[in-house]
Amino acid sequence: MSKVRGLFDEQIRLEKLSKKQDPLERLSSHIDFEYFRKPLEKFFEKETEDNKGGRPAYDCILMFKILILAMMP
Repeated sequence: MSKVRGLFDEQIRLEKLSKKQDPLERLSSHIDFEYFRKPLEKFFEKETEDNKGGRPAYDCILMFKILILAMMP
């Protein structure tokens, strides 16, 4: 049986992460990730003709952040 989420569960979870010094928050306070959007989107450009549908790709900035976090000790 799945747990029903409350109205403020997401906010409470984010506050707990902030108290534990969330590494993504620390990175975001020092790095403007939007600076990398244009080069990343240019690198990952896809031809629209071959698009057969399906789920849209994840945001390139999100994936970039994941790669950076994976390399952190």
